[in-house]
Amino acid sequence: MGEITSEEKTWGMLSHLSFFIGGFIVPLILYFVYKDKSKFVAFHALQALFFHLAIYVALFVSGVLTIVLIGLLLLPAVYIVGLVYAILGGIKANSGEWYELPLVSGWAKSTMNM
Repeated sequence: MGEITSEEKTWGMLSHLSFFIGGFIVPLILYFVYKDKSKFVAFHALQALFFHLAIYVALFVSGVLTIVLIGLLLLPAVYIVGLVYAILGGIKANSGEWYELPLVSGWAKSTMNM
């Protein structure tokens, strides 16, 4: 798939780390900016976008469950999982790896026809 540039690695990393600042907006913008320029950046941005959205849904569901007391432990656990995978995805993208996030990488690949 060609040599991955330092700039591509950085944008791939930032798409994952946007979990901390900017949420799903940053990977959405990066995907549209890079979808025709860099499959590497587009892939990581799309994965981050799908993962962020999945985490938001899980947080919403666990928040609703909190009302029923089941989600008291689920809410922080889901957030911690999101943090861990955001950091891991950022590290892997920055090292030039085509790291695949659980649950969403297949979705990202099929959207990009990879």
